Amino acid sequence: MPEKITESGIKELGRKLDQVIALLKIVARREIESSKRSILSTQKKEQILELCDGSTEMGEIAKKASVSGEYVRLTIKELEDVGFVVVKQSGNKRYPLKMI
Repeated sequence: MPEKITESGIKELGRKLDQVIALLKIVARREIESSKRSILSTQKKEQILELCDGSTEMGEIAKKASVSGEYVRLTIKELEDVGFVVVKQSGNKRYPLKMI
């Protein structure tokens, strides 16, 4: 019989996941920093990454960063390819979420 999922069990899982994430960051720090320097080569790209909060769609990011939608699309694709963001789709809108 499967175990019942409890709120305390979920909290404990969250704590363990936080520990795993922290360890992965330690192990991958050098590679992450190298990728950041390479991909975030302009202030606009840094700004775009900071605007990736999971609730702002890509067209809004373009407006807020004062760049074209195509520039945002290409930048988000770069960031997604290296795992810095994940993008969720809702209808025809795309919402990037910063992971790092």
